[in-house]
Amino acid sequence: MRIPEDLWIAGQMFSRNELQAMASNGLLREVLGDCFLPSQIQITASLRAQVAAFACGRELNSNAVLARQTAAWIHGLLPEVFTLCIYTRNYHRPFAPGFGLNAQFMQAIVPDTQMVFRSRVKVTSALRSVCDCAQFDPLPIASRVLGNAISLDDPYLNLESIRECLIACEKSPERSRALRLVDSFDDIAQAA
Repeated sequence: MRIPEDLWIAGQMFSRNELQAMASNGLLREVLGDCFLPSQIQITASLRAQVAAFACGRELNSNAVLARQTAAWIHGLLPEVFTLCIYTRNYHRPFAPGFGLNAQFMQAIVPDTQMVFRSRVKVTSALRSVCDCAQFDPLPIASRVLGNAISLDDPYLNLESIRECLIACEKSPERSRALRLVDSFDDIAQAA
């Protein structure tokens, strides 16, 4: 797999509509924004990280970490994203990445214990990504990420571990919202 050589990007040889038609016929698969891959290529977390890093370009420097819904997508907890969420240590002027995507920069320091590398790209861990989505992303995205994380039946990524991680965070309205969201999933699980 070679990035960007194996990517089919809308507007280069074919329009987005033509690429979507190829995807509906099973020839391509939409990956991120206006980027498509041949359908025979297996999509992995490392491949998603490479595509996201390509879309970010040089804006993704050594101090940057892919986070929130972008990290959740890389971990396979979201089927698609249209926003590149990037944590940086210092203020970063917003930029438009292109490829039909938006970019959000947030100042945050991510400890090494809450970060993983996917093809040499820094990404927040699955647990940190779920907790960040629950706190900061729009409710439909946060709910979908949380539901997909719980459905994995991972002993290290369950309602209890997510709740414990959120309780350890600094008190804020966002943390309270995330805890209420986790509690609502717990209530649903108990009712079933």
